[in-house]
Amino acid sequence: MDGVIFFLKVNFSWNLKHYCFSYRFTVNLKPSDSDDIALHLNPRMKEKTFVRNSYLFNCWGEEEKEVPHFPFSPGMYFELIILCQAHQYNVAINGVHTLEYKHRFKQLNKINTIEISGDILLLDMKSW
Repeated sequence: MDGVIFFLKVNFSWNLKHYCFSYRFTVNLKPSDSDDIALHLNPRMKEKTFVRNSYLFNCWGEEEKEVPHFPFSPGMYFELIILCQAHQYNVAINGVHTLEYKHRFKQLNKINTIEISGDILLLDMKSW
């Protein structure tokens, strides 16, 4: 894994306690010493989009939404893998490469916080 800065593996299940088709969740990677968000992942079931962005200097950047295949369906269990390399993040769902996201936040060594919220249940998380 040449050039790997960090590797994060998270297992989830969609939260079905209130059945609707507007499922969303958010994963943010960020430094603890600012409001910046280095990587914002926000899959949106209803729109079938997988939004990526960064929040820097109190401003959202331009959203990236395109993916060749929307990898989620209601109620599924899934594994999200984020591989942070020198120039970009690589994201896989259930072992299948889904997207890349070029770094906008350049101080990768300051990323030390993960925020997870939305219509999902966190089952397990590992990083190395």
